[in-house]
Amino acid sequence: MKSKILLIVTVIFLISKIAFASIEITDARSKPDYWINKNSEGDEIILNAQQISALNAQIRNKDAYAADLYNYPQKISAATLKEKMHKLIVDAKVNIDDYSQSAANMNFNAVINDITVLYAVTLERVNLRLLPEGLTGDAYDKLQGTALDPAEPLAVLWESADGQYVFVQSRNYFGWVEKIKLGFMTRDLWRTYIKPDNFIVVTANKKFVTVGDKKILFQMGAVIPLSKTIEDGNFWTARIPVIEDGKFKQKIVKIAKDDTVHRNYLPCTTNNFIRQSFKFLGDVYGWGGLDNSVDCSSFTSDIYRSMGIEIPRDADRQKYAMPSIGNISVYRRNGRLELLRKCPAGALLLKPGHVMMFLGNDDNGTPIIIHAASSYYDGGKKIYIRKVLVSDLRYKNYLGDETIDVLTGVTYLK
Repeated sequence: MKSKILLIVTVIFLISKIAFASIEITDARSKPDYWINKNSEGDEIILNAQQISALNAQIRNKDAYAADLYNYPQKISAATLKEKMHKLIVDAKVNIDDYSQSAANMNFNAVINDITVLYAVTLERVNLRLLPEGLTGDAYDKLQGTALDPAEPLAVLWESADGQYVFVQSRNYFGWVEKIKLGFMTRDLWRTYIKPDNFIVVTANKKFVTVGDKKILFQMGAVIPLSKTIEDGNFWTARIPVIEDGKFKQKIVKIAKDDTVHRNYLPCTTNNFIRQSFKFLGDVYGWGGLDNSVDCSSFTSDIYRSMGIEIPRDADRQKYAMPSIGNISVYRRNGRLELLRKCPAGALLLKPGHVMMFLGNDDNGTPIIIHAASSYYDGGKKIYIRKVLVSDLRYKNYLGDETIDVLTGVTYLK
């Protein structure tokens, strides 16, 4: 009798494990060395600095949310500002009727004359919002656009009716941020944050820097300007924007010369795409940068930015702004698999609303990806996994389609 009970319990346990099997791969393929060892030419330079600069210009021309801040006009028309405000809400499918108070706070009807641009940088990690309203507490907050790192230069275009928020243009997004979290300055000083003479780049997934009595968070790809002295022994001497005694200042802060930062951008190589992606492994999924983390598109954009490549912030925009192999939708599965056999590590694979980074084909020829995954479907049930993980392309959507069959785009550097 006991053996029968034990058998029934075992069967139930095994069924439950099968029914809710995770899409996450945890074997040798979940380690960067597995892919680096398969990548014999992985440390060869794909693009040099000049080529990356040209690519960034091409991406900006394709992406309506991006801007060349260094050459940003000192005035913009009222129509341009209104178009940006309107586009932000329409693209995100935000129903303004649900946020009537915040919509009124935009002060939209007061936008009549040309706008004189003001210049600021972020003093800490800040949320960029689709409307001038704080966080709702929802893990999938509909008004969350993205999160911006400290020392991020912004063109300030408008102020909310209550004076607490400003509408800004960043390098690859626009939206509303809290005014109190910005430091305002002259255009000339502001431009030194856009193109600093000397800088370090954060290469860790997260980097906390102590500034006075505070620790401020920088995420991978963040640029930290250096002071004129550049370094002091085993430390970089960074200039961090702060407000002290009600005035904007640049505080000199020492940052250890360790493997969490790099002087200038990392070389653009396929092995660096692999190394950088795995630094996020296991991190929580953070919609729009919530939870001080990454969603699918900030995961890929942070990795690319650590090498100086400014891809768009959102998945669908990454698809259209990046170099593409063409319309993968016309291929059946075998054709798709053949295309992926030719793709390098670091390629971006896209399906509606989601982007993944390609690692390569494993020893069995199976294409493997790393991505910030929110959820997947198993037996028609939605499973929230909410982490950065390694998987194959067989996980399913709500219709039961495997990801390999619903890919809509593949992009990589050529």
